[in-house]
Amino acid sequence: MTTLQARRLPPAIMPIEPSDLIWLAFTLSVAASIVPIVTGGVAGPLAGVVAVVGSGGCGWLWFLSRSLFRKEKPIERWNIYTIVVIVAVEGTSNLIGANLTSGPKPEMYRIIGNAEAFICIGALVMVFAEVLSDYGNDLNKQELRFRQIFILMFGVMIALTLLWVLNADKNSLGGQWKEPVLISTALIGIVGTRLCIFFRKQNPLSSSKKPKLVGDRILAKRIIQTLQQDGKFTIPELKVADLAEILEEHEYKVSQCITGTLGYRNFNHLINSHRIDSAKEALANPDNKEHPILSVAFDCGFNSVGPFNRAFKRQVGMTPREYRAAVE
Repeated sequence: MTTLQARRLPPAIMPIEPSDLIWLAFTLSVAASIVPIVTGGVAGPLAGVVAVVGSGGCGWLWFLSRSLFRKEKPIERWNIYTIVVIVAVEGTSNLIGANLTSGPKPEMYRIIGNAEAFICIGALVMVFAEVLSDYGNDLNKQELRFRQIFILMFGVMIALTLLWVLNADKNSLGGQWKEPVLISTALIGIVGTRLCIFFRKQNPLSSSKKPKLVGDRILAKRIIQTLQQDGKFTIPELKVADLAEILEEHEYKVSQCITGTLGYRNFNHLINSHRIDSAKEALANPDNKEHPILSVAFDCGFNSVGPFNRAFKRQVGMTPREYRAAVE
């Protein structure tokens, strides 16, 4: 669906962006995780539903951060597989925990719980990694400030929940503030990520196409100078490999520079462009009035008059003979 078609759709059926869907999953997970705290506990079959829906919050936050801070391929197949694993492990742990009301906890529950903690910490670390991706690559001040605020707020929430109130003794200050802190950080996380999505929609990341490096422009200049030096473009059998050898550069770098920085379709397009420019000068020179067209083609690097005529007409819009007559 094109952007123009999307704009014509009513708001109710506008296409949903991936970040909105991820935010919805994150919101459901976080909201379900604090339901037992707010209600004082959930019993019966509903406890299992809440346990499963409330799993994967750390993973969804990491997934959301990719959609906010990644320029290229923010969502890949392996990301989806990772989310499925995170939700499965945390959901299993939460489901087992919801069904354990009393008695000793089985060994499997301890193992899955450790796996859950490990996965959650890894996902949170990846959130920081996503925010810091491309941090030093010429980001504007507004984008830098956005990322700084995100890291600051996210860091404070991690410090409050994981470092202070998690597993705190009930009689300690952290234990007394555990429920208010968990509820507050959950709500701040939901609202804050929604604001982040709003900011990103108003300030999208720049094009994923990377700007040309200074080195590319330098190589482009060297390519042109080398071709023009001693009329190297007139060598009939000149190949891109020969040019790369003269420049002492890798062939693929020369080819990329020709099609990228210089903007030609390929090496032959570059060579023919220089040859045709040289032919135009020769045909427009009164001293070469009696010089045969075939000789001009040979002098410019063409092996025969047929390819010369076709290349000349493609670039100039007329045949060499017509061009000579027009400039006389």
